[in-house]
This record gives sequence, C-alpha cells and structure tokens, in this order.
Amino acid sequence: MLTWEKVDALSGWFGFHSYALWRSLLDFQKARNIRGDLFEIGVWRGRSASVLASYCRDDETLHLCDLRIDDAALRTTFESVGAAGCRVSAISAPSSELPRRLDLRAMHQSVRWMHIDGEHTGPVVYGELELANQIVRPDGLVVIDDFFSPRYPANTTEAVRYLEKNPFHFRLFAVAFNKGYFCRPENLPTYMDFAAGGLSDALLAYDCKTTLFKTTGAWDTDAIGITGFVDAAGTIAGPDTNPHYWNMLRDKPVLSLGARLRNAWRELVR
Repeated sequence: MLTWEKVDALSGWFGFHSYALWRSLLDFQKARNIRGDLFEIGVWRGRSASVLASYCRDDETLHLCDLRIDDAALRTTFESVGAAGCRVSAISAPSSELPRRLDLRAMHQSVRWMHIDGEHTGPVVYGELELANQIVRPDGLVVIDDFFSPRYPANTTEAVRYLEKNPFHFRLFAVAFNKGYFCRPENLPTYMDFAAGGLSDALLAYDCKTTLFKTTGAWDTDAIGITGFVDAAGTIAGPDTNPHYWNMLRDKPVLSLGARLRNAWRELVR
C-alpha cells in the first residue's frame, strides 16, 4: 500500500506536499474514470515514479525516460510501495531522442499524466512540451519540475514561451511546491472546479494543510497557486480585494460562512 513513509524512505527530492497533491489529482482522475498511460522524464531512483506506478492500472503503462535506467533498482522501488505489477516501458536516452524512439502514432493522446523533470535547459523543455502535445490526452495533465525555480529559470521561461506560441495546446492550471501543472484549455474548467470545490479537502485527507490562492481571472493566467497553510488567508482565498470569491466564468464563492466570519475578524483586529 502506498504511503508517504514508504516514499520518503526512497532516495530523491520529491517532497511531501507534491506527494499529497499528486495523489489528490490522481484520485480525481480515477474518480472521473480518466484512463491512459503515465509518463515520466527524469527518473533517477524512482521516488516520484513510485507514486505513478501505484496508480497505474493493469491496462496502462508507465513510460520512463532517463539517461540511465536501472531496471533492477526500479523494480525494488516499486515493490516497496506495493506496485510490483506495474507494466513499465523504460528508455535509457536523453528526452530529445524520444520522438525517434517512441511510436507516436500509436501513443497519440494516450497519456493522462506526464511529469517532466529532465535536462532543465530551454530547448529541451520546449521539445518535451512539443512531445507532450502529441501524447497527452485532452483530459490529461502535464507537470513541469522546478517551475519558478531560481536555479533553473529556463524551465519557466520556455514553458511560458510555449504557451504563448501555442495557446490551444495547454493552459497553466496551478503552480505548487516547485512544480507547474498544465492541462488542455478545454479541460481547464473541470480542474478549476475541482480546485474550488474539493482540492483542499482532498489534500487534508493526506494530512496536507494548504492554502489555495486564485488572484486573477480568465483575462489573465487563470491559474491557482498552492502553498503551505497561511493562517491569515485560510484554506482557500481569492484576490486581496475580494478574498471570499474566485473569478471564474462567474464569481464563485469559495469560503464557508464560518471562514468568512473568521477572515472578517482578522481584518478587524489587525
């Protein structure tokens, strides 16, 4: 059975908050019967891949790409989280070789989750997003590691450049815990409704208390930000000028009456 304690025992940098968010979003995909393969570029010892392996159904494949895949080590990793039966397709190569090594026609829009944690250079990130556009499903998600990281600015600049050049391919859905989450434009309302209505509780179910911010509307990035819990903001907050509502297709109230009263009290006692 997958637990944070088992994942935390593995080598790597995949943190608890990302673990809880991944599980919440993967649970959401499962509840909506979103089916498809899973893909990770940049595997190392398989810490984050172990989560994907645990959600891989019998008729799905976990595709892995790294410069050097240690098959035996990955088998041990997946066994440690109870995912020994996961079907794996591993490629030891730079991600730039994937368009040549994969059957892109057969994989067209077959992937429901793609995690990009590879070379972290501009041209490569852009190329990985081009690949994602070919293989990710209309209801799938793309996750880019080190998004907004000062160590790897190209991960952000090239992702934004890609979005600007290809506005109908992906939209930024969330920025959370060093990663950017992207979905297809036509499914942004689906994921945004989940964020406004169920994501906080889903995270709490994994003992992860967070604050979800949505400070802009559809005229801007229309994305959410997720941080560790901020007491002054509560679990979910809109713009500073109207924190009780998220601007979506229409303003959506996102706080309970009790939460609104607590926020009003904080304002009075400042």
